[in-house]
Amino acid sequence: MSDSGSDRPHDDSPFERMRYYQREIGQGPKACRDLTREEARDALTLILTQQVARAQMGGFLLVERFKGESAEELLGFADAIKAGARQIKPKVEGLLDVGSPYDGRKKSLVVSPAASIVVAAAGVPVVMHGEKDLPPKHGVAVGDVLEALGVDIEGAPDEVERSVEETGFGFMRQRVFVPQVFALKDLREEIALRSGIHSIEKIYNLAGAEYSIIGLTHLPYMEKMLEAVKQMGFRRVMIVQGIEGNEDVPSGRPCRVFEWDGAEMREYRLNPAEYDLAPASPEDLAGRDAAYSAEVSLRVLEGGAGPHRDLVALNAGLRIYLAERAASIGEGIARARETLDSGAAGEKLEELRARARAKVA
Repeated sequence: MSDSGSDRPHDDSPFERMRYYQREIGQGPKACRDLTREEARDALTLILTQQVARAQMGGFLLVERFKGESAEELLGFADAIKAGARQIKPKVEGLLDVGSPYDGRKKSLVVSPAASIVVAAAGVPVVMHGEKDLPPKHGVAVGDVLEALGVDIEGAPDEVERSVEETGFGFMRQRVFVPQVFALKDLREEIALRSGIHSIEKIYNLAGAEYSIIGLTHLPYMEKMLEAVKQMGFRRVMIVQGIEGNEDVPSGRPCRVFEWDGAEMREYRLNPAEYDLAPASPEDLAGRDAAYSAEVSLRVLEGGAGPHRDLVALNAGLRIYLAERAASIGEGIARARETLDSGAAGEKLEELRARARAKVA
């Protein structure tokens, strides 16, 4: 792609600036170019503040999707979103951010909330984030399952910050933390496809976490995503090609993992068969609604056995290892099992439920 654009418009109005950006990215594979980080920030700011027509907003996001966002563009988009976001900074060590796709899952069990509660019970502070009923998938999102479990998902920033500090767990809802992005829900419905916003939602790190686990569907996108993630303030990052393209790894088959330790990236296949786990079958992994995922999660957190328990232990163990609370994945799984067997995971859920009940009492 060309690395130099045409002359910028003399009229610096929002309308003309967006027309300029659309021309730069939309002239075909030979004539188009990637925007600079500052240009990408400006373009998305125009969209977030709704200074341009909806046709320009949708056109820009779709053309970017078909061109393919560069790492610099993703960083510019993140800059724009974070400028209007409500951020927190919990006083905890080694916070883990869970980068789950905001539009959820349609076909599979949602394991991440249960795994994250186990991780919090094991002493690793965790923050999750998301929103309900987002396009294009309109699937079951992590917040839906947490809500069905009785965990508060409506906390204001100061409440979430205190929850992370006092319980080791918090959930940031987009409507509360990033209202400018939430206001684009109808626009995202209209364009019908995922855009760069979907990618940034998983990695923008609004709580200043040191660690992040991220789900990714399309591997060719991984390199750009990783380049952007490296500049989000994380110390260590794990990108997994999990169940239905999310951050939950399966226990019945190997899964590709990309692990960045702050200096270099290591790629490997995680083979659950190495860890004496009861493999979850396709039937075990089948999802229904949020209530069903919550029901399965509750059975596991209260001491249930079987493939679902091992699926949660695997995913919790991976997170414990990522957050450097275990020297290996195997050791992380062992800690997750101990946390489940001791009843600490069930106690952590009850602590979070009691906090939610007290809020509305």
